[in-house]
Amino acid sequence: MQEEDLLREAKEAGFDNCEILSAKKIQFDHSLRKYCEINYCGNYGNNYSCPPECGTPEEMEEKTRKFKRVLVLQTVTPVKDITDDRETRVIKHRHNQMTWGLIDQLSGKLEDFLPAMAGPCQICERCEKKEGNPCRFPKRVASCLSAYCVQVDKLAEECSMPYWCQGEVAFFSLLFFS
Repeated sequence: MQEEDLLREAKEAGFDNCEILSAKKIQFDHSLRKYCEINYCGNYGNNYSCPPECGTPEEMEEKTRKFKRVLVLQTVTPVKDITDDRETRVIKHRHNQMTWGLIDQLSGKLEDFLPAMAGPCQICERCEKKEGNPCRFPKRVASCLSAYCVQVDKLAEECSMPYWCQGEVAFFSLLFFS
């Protein structure tokens, strides 16, 4: 699939901004894992897509290294209150649904890919990890940018995309491919 077609499909899927970069341009900072470990979102150890289950920072970075290119996807959405966790979670969920919709649309057009989402896997209402059961959708488990220790501020800068937005929230997802 041509990169221009990939960008066109991303725009048609509703993403506000999209860019294709060399995967080597993604910057990682393994010290960011501490934000997962403080368990602010409540998913540390409770979601197959999250640490420690998903892998160490080094293992997560290594997963991306087999890919040459990365599609950066961004939505920018107005919010009433950026500190309202319920409101931002709904927006984040919508962003991730858009990402999965694009991935489904690209099925068969990209041979091998690796998604990284905005926040933890939300395919199931309650992750089977909490009950000690195997994942029901192992081919769709996608870790978040935080689990990968991606420096999203640097990513936004590299792509000339907004990171901090007054009255809006910006979410990113990545699709590594070759």
